[in-house]
Amino acid sequence: MDHKDNNCKTIGLLVEDTCTDYTKDITHSVAHSIMARKDLKLVMIAGKQDYSTDPGVNLHHYRQIYNSIYLINSLCHFDGLLVSFPNLNSTGMDYFGDIPRVLISSEKKGELSVSYNNEKGIREALDYLVRIKGFTRICMLGGRDDNTDAKKRKEIVTRFMAEAGLPFSDDQYVWSDMSDNTQEAAAKLLKNNPDAQAIFCVNDAAASGLYDVMRENGLVPGKDIYVFGFDNAVMAVQMVPPLASIGADGVTVGQKALEILLDKIDGKETSSAYVPTRFFGRDSFEYETYEITSKDILMVDSAFIYSFFDDCFYRYGNEIVDKGDVDLRRLFYEIISRMMSSIKNRYMDEKQYSEIRRLIDAFFDNGAMRYTDANKLVKSLSRLQGSMNETLRGSFSNSYNNRLFSYIRNKAIQSQAFEKAMEDKLSSARREMIQSFLINTAKYYGSEKDGIDNVIDNIDKLGFGNSALYLFREPVIYKGDGRDTIPETIDLRCVYKNGSLYVIHEDRRECSVSEIYSRNELSCDIMGQISFPVFYGNYLFGILVCGISRMIMDSGEYLTELLARAIYMNIEGGFLWPENL
Repeated sequence: MDHKDNNCKTIGLLVEDTCTDYTKDITHSVAHSIMARKDLKLVMIAGKQDYSTDPGVNLHHYRQIYNSIYLINSLCHFDGLLVSFPNLNSTGMDYFGDIPRVLISSEKKGELSVSYNNEKGIREALDYLVRIKGFTRICMLGGRDDNTDAKKRKEIVTRFMAEAGLPFSDDQYVWSDMSDNTQEAAAKLLKNNPDAQAIFCVNDAAASGLYDVMRENGLVPGKDIYVFGFDNAVMAVQMVPPLASIGADGVTVGQKALEILLDKIDGKETSSAYVPTRFFGRDSFEYETYEITSKDILMVDSAFIYSFFDDCFYRYGNEIVDKGDVDLRRLFYEIISRMMSSIKNRYMDEKQYSEIRRLIDAFFDNGAMRYTDANKLVKSLSRLQGSMNETLRGSFSNSYNNRLFSYIRNKAIQSQAFEKAMEDKLSSARREMIQSFLINTAKYYGSEKDGIDNVIDNIDKLGFGNSALYLFREPVIYKGDGRDTIPETIDLRCVYKNGSLYVIHEDRRECSVSEIYSRNELSCDIMGQISFPVFYGNYLFGILVCGISRMIMDSGEYLTELLARAIYMNIEGGFLWPENL
């Protein structure tokens, strides 16, 4: 199964964690750009940010060994690196020497970087609050002092408030760790500011903790206090009520960073860049960026229709669309333009009505609701429907259009309910498969190799999807961070691809660690590859390489821990590597 590809450039994406929405969005946007090119391959390398220095702390010890993933990957070949470390005191990128690299949302002297233009989006939101709403008490739930963006966002708010002649005292700002565990900081901010009218959260994760505290105090975001965040991550629309947030306007930081990195690799002149931002209003802070006019409707303005789609289905722009997939943006244009044309022509018959309904079915049946905030979609459609009705009152075609708007809303509800039911069904199936793995690998008996063979025979039950398991001949007893602790060779024990498990014969297992990404063991349809260290206690057994997916980024670390525990328990009796354990 050794299929090397020497024609591809391998791009490494270094991040500190896999499961944050920020990391998922960065990964998704980079993968979106790379998937469109056959000469590029993405490898995601995720370690752990470790703030503790106490070796007696279990979590510190766990993170130290987890970060052996950097050691393993430092033996592999990368043509370029994208580095998304919020805290550049992390040593992850130091293992990779002088490989061309670009920092994402971090800045360091002498390094190329791509960051948000924080100013534009923040000022857009603050200007509306002050000049339109007349608010005077605006607070901020801030971030870490070692985070470049957090410092800049505080500076922008401080400067804006001073320019507006409004107070922004120390009590109106509270530091947080920028995670979703910001309840203590949020409680302090609310206690210090009982008259707060709006709160800007340094990122969407921090807003999650604020929501918890507001709920405990009987406060509703968007009604009692306006709340908005930054990053415009997926979690923003999943919060209740949906969180208004500032995000990239057009190209994302990940896409721009990749563009600059490829130019650097090709020897072109490069420089750091900033990505523009805009404010996305939602229920926690309602804000509309455009008007719906009779002229737009009667002219069947294509720019307006596409802007309407991009606003409602804002995540679709970063979606990876295969050649065979339905172009939802174009399909939406066909639906709305035909409805608008009926207003312009003052005519729609039953045949045209039925054809538009067919297009609506296709739109939602192909997953449109995955890319939108349902509340915002319903409100935007209501605004559009109201403008159409106002444009030509009493027109017969409006009767058909009103029926179509009702049909769109019903399909949206049905589609969302179906997606939720399928997610619940899939989650239940995964739980049953994991339970089956735990039961079937709890057989601590046999010959020296029977234990590991049994784990490998059942690895497909963990649901990794496309994946390859590499194990060292002997476990590495991890004592520090020296490069010499990682062997240069490793055994490929099994590959799971396209629904089938392939156990590798003993005489074909050995390969160089440096080749684990160039062998092309996984399906060609994956977004990229991500690796997890397989370890238990002080013992590093190997590395698991998986195809990148949302599920893997959410659960890959946990599932790998179950795998490592099963390996350890099956060799504890001396079935494998008895001299070391």
